[in-house]
Amino acid sequence: MKKSLRYIPFLLIILFVAQGCTKSVIVADVPVAGSWTLNEAYQSTGNGWRAVSTGLEGGVFDFYNNGAAQYDDGYNLMTGNWSIRRVSSGYYDEYGTYYNELHDSFEIHVYDSYTRGSADLYFDDVRFTGNKIIATNYSGGIISKYIFRRY
Repeated sequence: MKKSLRYIPFLLIILFVAQGCTKSVIVADVPVAGSWTLNEAYQSTGNGWRAVSTGLEGGVFDFYNNGAAQYDDGYNLMTGNWSIRRVSSGYYDEYGTYYNELHDSFEIHVYDSYTRGSADLYFDDVRFTGNKIIATNYSGGIISKYIFRRY
């Protein structure tokens, strides 16, 4: 009995360390695989939304189930990866409302080694509605909203 009691502190330490390391997980059950175009992009500083051009509206993003990504605008063919993670942090939704709870973030990283062109997109929040992806990011006092549609 005494031998098994001395292992309890070690087990408790392992339990606490394991719990502290779990901050995000990859979400695999989202309908992102397929071809998408960036149809609309907006920014807001809290006084309404205004349309912006990102330079990515003319191409097609291909997202694959294995996390690979590709962007082709007819001039550059960029390849890379995408990921969706379940995180617990603050974010702004597509309406500009702030929340601090569990939600999904979305990242896209693509690169063309020939032209050295790249697109690195990080979104604090992502929502899927049928054939539409609505992703938002907050940076430097500006909320950005990107709307992707199935191609």
